[in-house]
Amino acid sequence: MQNAKWNPNNWPTWLLILSPGLLFLLAWVPISITPLLWLAFVPIIVLVQRFQLEKRWKYYGSLYLSLFVWNILTTWWVYFASPSGAIFMLILNSLFMLTPFIIFRFTTTLKWTYRAMLFIGFWMLYEYGHHRWDLSWPWLALGNGYSGMPFLVQWFEFTGTQGGTLLTLLINFLVFAYFHQDHKKYLIFASIIVGFIVIVSSILIFRVNIEEGKPINVAVLQPSFDPWNEKFIRSSQELNAEMVEISLTAIDSKTDWLLWPETALAQSINISDLQSTQRLAFVKQLQNNKSPKLKLLTGMTALEYYQSATKPNRSVRRTAYDDNLWYNIYNSALFIDTNNEIDYYHKSKLVPGTEQMPFIQTFPFLEKLALSLDENSITGSLGVMDSAKALGNKEKVAPIICYESIYGDYVNEFVKDGAQWLGVITNDAWWNKTPGYKQHFSYSLLRCIEQRKWLARSANTGTSAFIDPLGNIYQETGWYEKTCIQQKIFANNSRTLYSRLGDSWVLIISLGLLMIISGIRSLFG
Repeated sequence: MQNAKWNPNNWPTWLLILSPGLLFLLAWVPISITPLLWLAFVPIIVLVQRFQLEKRWKYYGSLYLSLFVWNILTTWWVYFASPSGAIFMLILNSLFMLTPFIIFRFTTTLKWTYRAMLFIGFWMLYEYGHHRWDLSWPWLALGNGYSGMPFLVQWFEFTGTQGGTLLTLLINFLVFAYFHQDHKKYLIFASIIVGFIVIVSSILIFRVNIEEGKPINVAVLQPSFDPWNEKFIRSSQELNAEMVEISLTAIDSKTDWLLWPETALAQSINISDLQSTQRLAFVKQLQNNKSPKLKLLTGMTALEYYQSATKPNRSVRRTAYDDNLWYNIYNSALFIDTNNEIDYYHKSKLVPGTEQMPFIQTFPFLEKLALSLDENSITGSLGVMDSAKALGNKEKVAPIICYESIYGDYVNEFVKDGAQWLGVITNDAWWNKTPGYKQHFSYSLLRCIEQRKWLARSANTGTSAFIDPLGNIYQETGWYEKTCIQQKIFANNSRTLYSRLGDSWVLIISLGLLMIISGIRSLFG
């Protein structure tokens, strides 16, 4: 076995560097050969083993190149939204991924089993932290790789994607141990784990009732405006009229909710004057024509003014005509019901670089280097809300805006605030017709499983659809298709273990489990 050519211990270094990225590319959406996740980390572990006692530049250099290839092959499409931002992201994210390996190098005096368990713990801590700082980019969290085969991870209702990360690393280390020690017991252990999660997922599929809760009829619009040459150039009245026209093809007297995509109302609206603005008159047109009980959830660009002698908060900008007048720009979700009740939520998980300048509170001079924002071409960071906020009066919705749908633990906060179903509004056209919009859509499947709730997704273009609590997809739309679709979904009050306890408990339990495994391995050799 040790001399077999297909044993990664015998591969040349260049192949070990390239193969993880290729395996992750095949495992990730849209190719979705998900079981390859259980092999993709093995060449990286071999690199660690091969260079752990070599000079630092060999150790870190080989690992960084491998992580860089992984990032390029799976997220190269960011280039279409921002070439400079993509280069910056690919370089930095690969560097951040190197952090667990930096710590791991200081554990060479320990037994390999302890080191393996420590590395898994380091990696999980890295992912946990990477979800929660100004340069957050959790797109390639290992648990997200299961979005191509959601039937495998129905147990995410207990663990979220961190459970998927733990599973991926455990199996990879077992496969590595099989190649390294030439002992079939490691493959047996890996097979038992995989068999167990398949059995658990199968049981959960039969246990979950996708029709639990109050039935509601939800329509979602996909207007498919070109964000580069149309969406922010045509007049708002013209765009609104076209969106109304497309919406009227699907809604009827039974429609309860209509979702319009992120920044559907692209020209800034003053949130202090929402009740009187004439720009929202089109809602009455929708309600009066066909849907008297219609509630609308739409994306908008919002504006808020502040009168202050000093800067009120980190994201405000000073007006050009009054040194004491400041304003904030928001990427927001707006709710309007039949009684003209209006409420809103501001997107709070912002894209680094295009929606926020990282670390400007710590380093204020960085604000001068802020990139031009995609939505409004005004430099600086967007404003945020203090916490997630569900919108509506009866069957409340989680108004998840674009990038926020990657954050399972943040979606928990909407549910804690009373959300009974999930609404994602987004604009995925920035990336062109690449794997980016498909990956972004697939992560919504994981959110449904984690929360056991229905989800309606309205994309300017990309993929609009409905997803049930098992991750099944209904009425998936095509790229740049102008359409409006309607589906009966169910709004429920159920709370999963993950929605109650979040990522923190998963991290603590996982680290405790790793310590127990290490202890058992020590006792029994």
